[in-house]
Amino acid sequence: MENNSSATKVLEEIVEALKNRSPKELLSYAIFNEEEETRYYSELAQRASRVSVKVLFLKMSEESDSHREWLYHLFKKIYPNEEPVKVEAPPVEVAPFLPEFETVDDYVSALEYCMKSELFAKKTYEILAKVAEDEDTRALALHLATMEEEHYQEIRKLYELITLLKEKNIHPLHLDPGGYLFTDDIKAKYFLLDMLDGSRVLKALVRENPGQFMKLFEGKDASVVWVTKTGARNSVPPREVPAIRKDLSRFFEKASRDGKQGIVFLQNFGYLVLELGFKDAIDFALYLKDSAILNNGYVIMTAVPTAFETREWSILVSEFVEIS
Repeated sequence: MENNSSATKVLEEIVEALKNRSPKELLSYAIFNEEEETRYYSELAQRASRVSVKVLFLKMSEESDSHREWLYHLFKKIYPNEEPVKVEAPPVEVAPFLPEFETVDDYVSALEYCMKSELFAKKTYEILAKVAEDEDTRALALHLATMEEEHYQEIRKLYELITLLKEKNIHPLHLDPGGYLFTDDIKAKYFLLDMLDGSRVLKALVRENPGQFMKLFEGKDASVVWVTKTGARNSVPPREVPAIRKDLSRFFEKASRDGKQGIVFLQNFGYLVLELGFKDAIDFALYLKDSAILNNGYVIMTAVPTAFETREWSILVSEFVEIS
C-alpha cells in the first residue's frame, strides 16, 4: 500500500509540474527521460548473464536511444535555434533498480520493476494528455504514452515466459531431446536464445524477414532459411519444404558428430499446414522430431490453435510438448 501511495504521489507531482508546460518544455522533459532510460537499460544488460534478458535490455536501450533521437530531431525541427532545456519535474521513471542477477527471482524482479516503470510512464503521459491546455502538448503526450506501452508489451512477453518456466521447472539448457511447441513467436525466440550455449547449433525455417530474425541471433551458431514463394536467396517455397527433410536430418547428424546438439526452428507451422495440408505438414514435422531424437537434438515450432481444426491441434500437442 505504501509503495502504491508513494507512486501515486509522484505521478500527481509530475502531472502538476507538466500540465501547464509548453510543447517545447514537454519535449525537453521527454528527451532527457529517454536519455536516462537508455543508460539504465544498458546497465541492466551489462549486469545480466541470461542471454534472453541481456538481448531484451540491449534492445530496449537501443529503442530508448532511437526514441530520444526522434524526439530531439522533432525538437530541432520545431525550434531550430534552440536546445532542450531541463524542466523542474520529477523523472517519469522511478529510481533505478539494479539487481545482481544471481537467481531466477532476480530476473523476475527486474522485469517486474521495468514493467511497472513503463506503465507508470504511460499513465503519466495519458493523464498529462487529458489535462494539457495546449493541443500540441496533448498530441505529443499521447504519442509518448504509446511508446511506453510498446516497451511494456515487449518486457511483459519475457516476464511471462520466465515466470512460466519457473513454475513448470523447465530450463532451456536442461531440456530432453524432442519436439516442443510455443503459441507465441516472441517467447519462442527468447527461449531459443537461452538454449543456444556453445554446444548447440540452430537452423531456422522462418516466415518473417530473415535479416530481422538473424539480428536477434547475432553472434550465435545459427543459420536461416526463408519459407517464401518469392524465390529469394536462401529461401524455399512452402510446397517444397518436405523435400528438404533429408538435408535437415543430415543437419542433426552432423551436429551430433561434432559433439553438439542441433535445433531446428519451425516458425508458424500453421502456414505449412495451409500450403501443404495437415497430413503432409505433420508428416514432415514428425520426421524432423524423430530425426532430432535419434541425434540428441530438438525441434522447436510455433503455431496458434485457431489455425487448426480441433482434431489437428490435439494431434499436434500429443506429439510436441506445449511450453507456452
